[in-house]
Amino acid sequence: MPLVRADFGGAAILYDPRRIGPPEPLDFEPAALVAAGRARPTAGGRGVVHFVTARSPSAADDLWVLRHYRRGGLLAGLLGDRYLYAGAKATRAFAELTLLAELHEAGLAVPAPVAARVCRRGLYYRADLLTVALPGVRTLAELRQAAGTAPLAAAIPHAVGGAVRRLHEAGVWHADLNAHNVLVDGDGRAYLIDFDRAERRPPGAWREANLARLRRSLDKVSAAAGGALPPADWQALLAGYSSASRV
Repeated sequence: MPLVRADFGGAAILYDPRRIGPPEPLDFEPAALVAAGRARPTAGGRGVVHFVTARSPSAADDLWVLRHYRRGGLLAGLLGDRYLYAGAKATRAFAELTLLAELHEAGLAVPAPVAARVCRRGLYYRADLLTVALPGVRTLAELRQAAGTAPLAAAIPHAVGGAVRRLHEAGVWHADLNAHNVLVDGDGRAYLIDFDRAERRPPGAWREANLARLRRSLDKVSAAAGGALPPADWQALLAGYSSASRV
């Protein structure tokens, strides 16, 4: 089902009507959601994300994740959460929601999209993203830290490698493929999250660069836990990557 757009004055909302009814501005306001007892904050990425109870919860997706877009790096202090506006389709929020919808429909292990909001003011905009929360997951970084110097059960990095390979076979470059953006559930299934600035690309060296980025992240997490990444972990991840079927 195609995404639907709704406009509220200076705000535009793109949403999946299967997961949310006609959107309301309240769905993107953390303070109001917390006050209404519908949200709780938690640290994540560059700032705080909120877990939000759906307005009409169902057994399948009764909890959402609300993320506000914020800059990192040198521009963070200057522009904060503002981005140059060049049309709604070009905004980071609408682009990410659209890509998530395509990948989820294709059966890839990514969060289901709910809605994205863009609020324009002059030359700039601010944005938010709602996705369905993945139940019972931990980040790959958390699992690696908990294991200390011991290797993970081989099925975990193997599943991660498979998830990355299927993303690559779909022609998608992940802009920030690190151990914090890989989630693993209790059944050992791996999910990839945070598709901000991700884009479709023809086959090329970017695939190896994506894997190298993930390896550096795992090395950093392992060092923080007091050791080096066990070779068995990376070997299992590469085996999962090599053996994964095409999308």
